[in-house]
Amino acid sequence: MVTQEKVNLQQTVDKVKSLPKNLVLQLPRVTLLGNLQCGIENHDGILQYSSELVMVKTGNYRIYIEGTGLVITSLSAEAFYVEGKIGQVRYEV
Repeated sequence: MVTQEKVNLQQTVDKVKSLPKNLVLQLPRVTLLGNLQCGIENHDGILQYSSELVMVKTGNYRIYIEGTGLVITSLSAEAFYVEGKIGQVRYEV
């Protein structure tokens, strides 16, 4: 016999399975548009910003965006975008 608790648990598990993994695991989503734009979703804040380096905290990671002429073109609590000539994106745990 299936109890209501088991049904509720299964419904919760099904909902979690349908969510994007980066949200469930609290991981950042990094998107690059060539070497011209970098977007980071699910971040915890910008730690350092200059025209040559943007350092971002994302959970247990730090993400470094290095290049020249870097400018933050959009910033919200959920995501931000950097444009310029991006030379390197690297992660540090």
